[in-house]
Amino acid sequence: MKILIETSTLVSGSIGWRYTLRSRTRIVEHKFFKKSNLLFHTCNDKKMQDDVIITKTVEDEARNVLNKAVNSTIRQRAPRGLRQKYNIMVLQHLILNDSLDKLDYYVEECSIRLPIDKSTRDEIRDSDIKPYLKEIVKITLRFLHPQISRKVVRGKDLRIELVKKIIDSLPDKGIIYKGMPEERDMTIMAEATLLKRKYESEEPFYVASLDNHFKPNPIQVFSYLSSDMMFTGELDSTIRDLLHEKFGFIGEDPQEITLILQKSI
Repeated sequence: MKILIETSTLVSGSIGWRYTLRSRTRIVEHKFFKKSNLLFHTCNDKKMQDDVIITKTVEDEARNVLNKAVNSTIRQRAPRGLRQKYNIMVLQHLILNDSLDKLDYYVEECSIRLPIDKSTRDEIRDSDIKPYLKEIVKITLRFLHPQISRKVVRGKDLRIELVKKIIDSLPDKGIIYKGMPEERDMTIMAEATLLKRKYESEEPFYVASLDNHFKPNPIQVFSYLSSDMMFTGELDSTIRDLLHEKFGFIGEDPQEITLILQKSI
């Protein structure tokens, strides 16, 4: 099997900084660090470096967003005691440097770089990926929280009651999908398609991603902005499966890919 690493996996797997505070070793890590980091180490243990691909597009994008991701991780997950010992700017510097080292390690030691013909890639993106996505997102049910203007209904209680009635009239389940991906996501999809065609083999070609544009989507009940919203714990793979059928690559959560690898040992 071949595995193309998508930006979200490369970024999340790079942010995991170990430190010692009051004689205890701890870690400030991205919320998805463990699952992404484990995928890289599993591939390394299985000597799969030639089967793991990080393109220049993904690497450059990861470097561009890493600083912002580090800042967000510090604010969300760094304990107060650590912030008292170091200020935010110092932590930012320490963790960013450590994350860049991990990113370099993944690129240099855990994967290969394959040449990408940019003109062919862009043609696939604009002529194949983009038109197809415009069609398939139409069949994806996306719940939007109904908005009732104050100019139409002045009373707050009445607006709340009407919103609830509208939500109750919606189907029971909605697939959370973001609609059309951004240009950068479609570029990576085009690179995955190009690489899959390059190998011309029947072996699975995975895109390891945490982004719902690539992997199966969680199913929820009610509108995603409703206070009654809840996840069912189920996943819907409609978009992922259609992309696989059309273009050959399989979008999957890095944790699931790791499980597939471990079962093959």
